[in-house]
Amino acid sequence: MDNPLQQEQEAILKIPLNTQNIREDLNFYKLIREIFREYHKDTDGIDFIISNLEVQATRTSYSPALLPDEEKIIEAVERHPYFKNPCHYPIRLITILKYLKQKGFNVSYTDIDLYIDRIMQRIDGVSKVGRGLYVKKK
Repeated sequence: MDNPLQQEQEAILKIPLNTQNIREDLNFYKLIREIFREYHKDTDGIDFIISNLEVQATRTSYSPALLPDEEKIIEAVERHPYFKNPCHYPIRLITILKYLKQKGFNVSYTDIDLYIDRIMQRIDGVSKVGRGLYVKKK
């Protein structure tokens, strides 16, 4: 007769996935797996979670990114000191991207420079004078 205290029991967890932080969650569970291995515990459940998170991460990385609103970007760029008081020197695209990042816009998208370039050319009085260089007419 088996002793009920010696039977193996499993804990079942319900883990909500936040699609915005899948990479962060994945790193967290990998860290937990290393701790389990350090104490010679079974990692099958954690490996299952990690494999599911890796699948989720690949699915979300191929989904089209929601780019920032063009009108909000135009408003923010027009508040830049260069655009308030333009001069004959051009402003660089990298300067605009840094300014937008400082103002809280996410500029870590793939090809964000092309997106911002198109927006810059839409602004009244702004002309492109070179690769990544813009001049605002007074």
